[in-house]
Formats: sequence, structure tokens, C-alpha cells
Amino acid sequence: MIRFWIFVHVFSMALWLGCMFTMGIWTSRARASGDLRVVAFTYAVARRLYQRVVSASAILTVVAGAVLMLMTKRPWFSPFPEHWLFQMQVIGTIVLLATLFFVLPNGNALASLAKAALETGEFSPEFTSRVRRQAIVGSLAGVALAYLVFLGALRF
Repeated sequence: MIRFWIFVHVFSMALWLGCMFTMGIWTSRARASGDLRVVAFTYAVARRLYQRVVSASAILTVVAGAVLMLMTKRPWFSPFPEHWLFQMQVIGTIVLLATLFFVLPNGNALASLAKAALETGEFSPEFTSRVRRQAIVGSLAGVALAYLVFLGALRF
């Protein structure tokens, strides 16, 4: 049963990380096209992916990690003797919270602002500001997730 939960944990982590990186690249390419219809469509699809895939995989990653902690009887948020596990718990929790409480709501707002840009013919200053913030927080979350993958790879 532990192997099943390891699979769920690793698979959902890969899905979470992959979607975060893909959304960043995909939306920046859409903005670079200059076509407002492409941008609005891309952000509408990104909104659905954030709401359905990213949120579900982020929550599933943390739940599977918690199940693994219970099954293996390892300490919760204890820096020693397994510091890699402590880092995974702390960084994973922070990235989950950033994803759920910043990246997802900001992605929803960006989709709405991109749709509004279709009607006005140009992007609002708020859209540009939110894109910048999404890029910064999304990049930090992506780097943190990649670091966690690195920690896990060193462990096994």
C-alpha cells in the first residue's frame, strides 16, 4: 500500500509542477502573439486548468504525503534526523498555500481581465501588474517544487 501512495504522491507532484511550468510558458507565448483573442482564450483555458488540475494535484500531493507520513510513522515537522523530509513538509506546505491562495485567485482575475481586454481592445494596467505578480510567485513556486523533486530524487 505504501508504494501506491508513493506513486500518487509522485504523480500528483509531477502534474502540479508540470502544469505550473506549462501555464507560465503558454500564457507568455499567448501574450507575445499580440492577438487579444488568443490571450483571452489562453487565460480562460488556464483558469480551468488551475481550478481543476492544479488545485486537485496540489491537494492530492499534500494528502498523499500526509498518508505516507502516517503509514511510515515518521515525525511531523521535525528537522532531525531526516532533514530532507522536514524541508519537504515545510516548503510543500508553503507552496500549497501560495498556490491555493495566490496563484489560483490571480489566475481567475487574469482570465476575467483578459476577457475584458477583448471588449476594450487593450490590456488594463491591472492586467499587466497581475501578470508580473503571477510570474514572480509562479516562478518561485515552480523553483520550490523543482527543489522538492530534487530532494526526493536524492532520497531514493
